Amino acid sequence: MVRPAGVRIRKYAQKFDPTVVSARFTAVRDLAVEQFQTHAADLEGMEILVKTTISDRVTNPLEVPQYLDFARELYRLTKTHGGRVLVAEANAMKAKWTARGLNPAILDLIVGLFGIGGVVYS
Repeated sequence: MVRPAGVRIRKYAQKFDPTVVSARFTAVRDLAVEQFQTHAADLEGMEILVKTTISDRVTNPLEVPQYLDFARELYRLTKTHGGRVLVAEANAMKAKWTARGLNPAILDLIVGLFGIGGVVYS
């Protein structure tokens, strides 16, 4: 069945109606906040673990945020990929951050925290 143009235009116009938009946001707000709280707590735990693991190995404290960025990227990858794809992506990320001047041995420690096997170690 083909929808008439008038129906399509009316549905499109509703996307911009403030009451419809408000109702949609209200309906998903509690679920979104709950999901974000879980995600934020998980991310905080991961960052604390990474920071304590690398704290005695990093000679320049200004590099710690870069190692945390690497860890956040790995964290994001583990949420969307697995298996060989995850290993390949982790290898590419490690090469990128090594080219940016980070210590490959410390990057290997971080990769190990995520349990990603098969990463090329230098």
